Parts: sequence; C-alpha cells; structure tokens
Amino acid sequence: MDDVPEINVAVIVLAAGDSTRMGRPKALLDWGGVPMVDHVLGVAAQAGCSRFHVVLGKDAAAIQEGAKLRDANVIVNQQPERGQVSSLKLALQAQDFSTDCCICWPVDVPLVTPTDVRALIAAYGQWRASLMRIFIPTHDGRRGHPMLVDIGFRQPFMELKGNESSRKVIDDNHTQVKEVPVDNPGVLADIDTPDEYRSALARSSTANDQ
Repeated sequence: MDDVPEINVAVIVLAAGDSTRMGRPKALLDWGGVPMVDHVLGVAAQAGCSRFHVVLGKDAAAIQEGAKLRDANVIVNQQPERGQVSSLKLALQAQDFSTDCCICWPVDVPLVTPTDVRALIAAYGQWRASLMRIFIPTHDGRRGHPMLVDIGFRQPFMELKGNESSRKVIDDNHTQVKEVPVDNPGVLADIDTPDEYRSALARSSTANDQ
C-alpha cells in the first residue's frame, strides 16, 4: 500500500453466521495457533490495512472472549438470521466520510494472502477514477473473495432485500465490476464443513512449507 497511501481502506470481516454445518463458530476455528478471525485480521494487517470492523452474531460473546480481534470495531448483528447481507449493511452503514473503500471478507475464507489484498487495493487505486466500483479477485477465471467496494457505491447494497445477496448488485452493475486476477487459488476456497476445514488446513500447511 506504500504506493497508494491516499487510499483509506476499511476491512469488514463478516462473522455473524450460525456455522450450522461446522458445528461450532468458524471465527474460533484454530488456524496456525490463532482463531480464524484473528488470522484474517492479521493477513489484512500484513497487507497494510489498519482499520477493522468485525460483524458478529449469536456467538458474539464467545468470539469476543476467545479471540483478540485486534483493535477492531465490533458490530453485533442482532438478527443474523437475515443473512450475510444484513451484516454487510450494518458494516457499510458504520463507515464515516474518511473511508474510501471497504474490503468485505467472510471469516471462512482464510487462504487469502496479503499479496491478494494488496492486489485488490492496487487495482482500486488504478481504476478508482473510472467507473469501476466493485473489485473481485479471480483465479483461473473464477471469482472469489474478498470483494472490495468503493464506499460511494454502498447504496445499492443497502437497498438489497432480505432474500437477496450481494451477487445481485454485482450482476446488476456488471459494467462497474473489475476482476483482479491473482495466482492464489485460495481466494476461491470457503469453509463450511469439518472436511473443508481439514482440507484448507492441509493446503495452508503445504503452502507454508514451500
């Protein structure tokens, strides 16, 4: 981020889900000796980010007790059953005038690297004067996470109805979406089940050994 110091990036970690298929809060899954939510925040910090928001749900108390959460602004979604979009809306609404863009990062996508995050921010810096407002990492032509959103474009997300996802905004505004190719297939991997968790851990260990 040294080459684009004028960009004020807010990282939004979405961790309000019920983790039903996992059977325990995904935010607290061990990832290299730290809770997964702390790992995600750490990656964002390594990428140069310093403004963090974490959205929690019914497991908020347990997660706040079990994780450090850096100096993140913790937002508790009182109705997490309304879905991830409801958490995203709360976090976007919490941004002040000094925020240029937000990186919207589901907590269950832990294989993203600082290089991936920096690539998104660099692309935003390059294209922010154009009509591009949503930046999505891709690997082998497939879209992944996290998504970067220009804060001036948050209104379409705020207008989503309860049964709609952020994909609707992306599809409805496809000419304002910039794909950012990255080498890391981890941007495509989210974790919903114990088997996926074990698989992701193995991939992380292999990558660290290389």
